[in-house]
Formats: sequence, structure tokens, C-alpha cells
Amino acid sequence: MAHPDELAALDLYPVWTMARDLEETFDPFSFEQRMAAYRMMIDNTGGDGRFGTDNRYNPLWGLMFQHQWQFRTDRLGAGSRRDGRIDPDSPWGYGNYTLSVIPWLGAVAAGVVPALPVAGPPGHSRFRYVTDGVVPHELAPAVTDWRAYFCLVSGSDLTDLEPARLALWKAHKTCLDVVVDVLADVDTDPWPDLEVTFLRGWCRMVDYLWAAAWPTDFTFMTAHGLDVLPESLLATPEDLDALPPKARGNVANILRLATTPTWRYNLNLRLWKRVMRTREARDRVLPLLDAVFNPRPDNAAERRALLGYLLRG
Repeated sequence: MAHPDELAALDLYPVWTMARDLEETFDPFSFEQRMAAYRMMIDNTGGDGRFGTDNRYNPLWGLMFQHQWQFRTDRLGAGSRRDGRIDPDSPWGYGNYTLSVIPWLGAVAAGVVPALPVAGPPGHSRFRYVTDGVVPHELAPAVTDWRAYFCLVSGSDLTDLEPARLALWKAHKTCLDVVVDVLADVDTDPWPDLEVTFLRGWCRMVDYLWAAAWPTDFTFMTAHGLDVLPESLLATPEDLDALPPKARGNVANILRLATTPTWRYNLNLRLWKRVMRTREARDRVLPLLDAVFNPRPDNAAERRALLGYLLRG
């Protein structure tokens, strides 16, 4: 695990310390059990120091931080902070399901975690979940991609961590591509339209992070990933206006992504992927991504760099 003093300063610390190994079954509609699953996947892929002596460079930390944010901000259901239960009809809860249960099943297939029964939803739901051990067909390719990730991080010396990040993001994107398709076809009422638009935009933003092999380890997340998203649900434009400047700017960019016409979004992503072809560019992802989404006079040099990477043969 990451250094105890650093963890103790975060709201992730209590759930990390209380998370126990899953033993008889995995109930994915329990926030605590999803977090326990994350802890087991982190512990079981970093015990030999391949992600640093305290496992701080394990790429799975990002998923745990993201789920903690969803819980803290009531995105998992109206009563989730009170009783720890995740609403099966929560759009964010479903999105995280594809990034907790599906990785878990990939880890099972790779022999990293035990093969436990996965509980189905407590009742009828607008979303399709693993039921009686059967994975919905649209999520089966994601299980395969997560198995490939866990086989990679379990079977190599990982002197270079970027291949692990690339494999993780490939699996991550396979999951969220399903989420995007599902959200286009289901009725998300009573969740606010603005919040669901934000979720759709976030899925598109993830495509940019995927192309850049964005770091998701403990050190990077605590330095760059803990104050960039809204701490409340977005129901009205006034909710956006009330956010702190940094989060407000990020959310505005994400909402713009959600409403960008598909043809334009696909073109822009194709250009970004071309920029991110080289390790040199990926190592500069923070300022380059800022230059794409927040062009200002003071990042003109980075915008010129973007053009250079784009035109490089």
C-alpha cells in the first residue's frame, strides 16, 4: 500500500483500512465490497514490489479514488452514503460496475483473485449486470481485456510501467464504450439531465486519457487528480457556476465534449491520438492536454508543440 501517513490524510483512508478480503461472495451493490475488491486487486498485483516498495505506482489506484469520489458526492444513489448500498439504477454506479466487477472477473481469469460468486442486483434494473454467473455479452470483451492486463502485470518484471498503463486503459475504454452505448438507449430519469450529460462527457474525456496512457498511480492521483471534479451533483447551470474555478473549468470542458457533434469529436480525438504517438509527447501530457482544452496566451508554446507532434512523420 501507499505510505500510511499519506493515506491517513485522505478520505479514502477509512474505507481502505476497513476493506477486508472478500471471502464467500462479492456483492457489487455494496460500496464497501467494491472497495474491498479494489484493495485485493491492488494488493495481489504489487506484493513483490513491482509497483514500488509501497505499491504506490500501481495503476489501479485511480479506479479506487474515482469510486470514492462517486460515493462522497452521492453519485451512487440517494441513500448510498447512509447505508453503503449502490443503487442499481444509478448511471454512475453502473459505469463503475464495469470498472470494478469486470476487472475483478478479468483478475479471476488471470488467477490473481479468488473465483467468488458475484451477486446480482437486488431487483429489476434498467442496466444489465452479471446474473447467476453469466456476463452480459456486451461486457465479455472487456473481461478479456482485463484478463490481458492482469496477466501482463503478474507475469513480467515491469521495469517500464507504461505497457501496464496502456493495457489498463485499453480495458478501461472497452468498458466505457459499453457504458456510452447503454446510456444512449436507457431512460435515466430521475437523474438530472445535466449530470447524465456530464457522465457522457466524462466517458469521452477518458478517450483522451486512454490515448495518452494517463498515469493513475497513487502519486500522480494525489498530485493531479483529487480537486478536478465536482463535489456535488449537477442539476442546474447554477450548480456549475457555484463550483470552484478549477473544477468549474474542467466540468465546462467535459460538458462541451458531451455536446460536440460525433463527427467533430471523432476528428479531434483522431488528431489527439496522432499527437500522442510518441513517448516524448505522452510524457508531456499534462501541459499538452491543458493546451488542447484551455488555450491561453501563456500556453502558446505548448500549442506549437502540439502542432509539431501532429506533423511529425
